[in-house]
Amino acid sequence: MEIMFSLAGRMHVLLRREINRIIDVEWMCIDAGYAKEVIKLARSAEADELHKLADRIEAVHPLLPRIEFPEEHVPVMVESKYLKTLR
Repeated sequence: MEIMFSLAGRMHVLLRREINRIIDVEWMCIDAGYAKEVIKLARSAEADELHKLADRIEAVHPLLPRIEFPEEHVPVMVESKYLKTLR
């Protein structure tokens, strides 16, 4: 939770600097709905650092659902033993 609090504090500073908006850091840590809205606000800004921070908060926040991407199964091509060489 300390990591989430420090990320929310950083988000507070960046939002205030970039778009002159302030957020409630403690409330962001304990309310998933508020956290989603703050993330949406950060993504609406044109600062790349805010976008990266929003991604990090989504990955770390304990109350937000995790987005899991299925791993692609790459079939292993087994070459024939005698296809390219002589016996």
